[in-house]
Amino acid sequence: MPQTDPRNAETVHVLAVDLPLAEAERLAADPQALSRALGGIEVDPARAEVIDAGALVGYGLSGYLTDGEGVSADAILPDEPRLDAVSGPVLLLRPRAVTAAPRPEAPLSHLGSYPLESARPAGDPIRSAAAESAAAEPSPDPAGGGGSDRRASGIAATVALAVALLVVVIVWAIAA
Repeated sequence: MPQTDPRNAETVHVLAVDLPLAEAERLAADPQALSRALGGIEVDPARAEVIDAGALVGYGLSGYLTDGEGVSADAILPDEPRLDAVSGPVLLLRPRAVTAAPRPEAPLSHLGSYPLESARPAGDPIRSAAAESAAAEPSPDPAGGGGSDRRASGIAATVALAVALLVVVIVWAIAA
């Protein structure tokens, strides 16, 4: 699939389907038919789902979109009454399902396109004196400064390797 338009990357497109549920599900599973119904744009059928909005009694399509799909409640709010009034099959195009904004043709009709809720921390940022003092200390300069420590470590490793090699030679000589 070609590059997705960034405006559709984190967007859920909601479309009413004027078909019986079983036919709506077959449409969503057929990439060519779904592409034609969406105005000829490329679509990933793995990111498309048909749901029965009539089965969401007491919860509503708006609740399903916010709680089940992670759509921004603020974005849904103006359309909530209209979305909750839908009682037939609904096609959801999840993020990155399409490469461009859908231009639906019959049997589809656009109900809305909604961004996903941004992730926000539950509370204030965690602060600790140890983390703040560590963050305030300047990091060592990788270009200089630590060169003599590396050189000393290299010399110590070479000496240890030479001693180990000498021990192996002595043991070999005694055993032979």
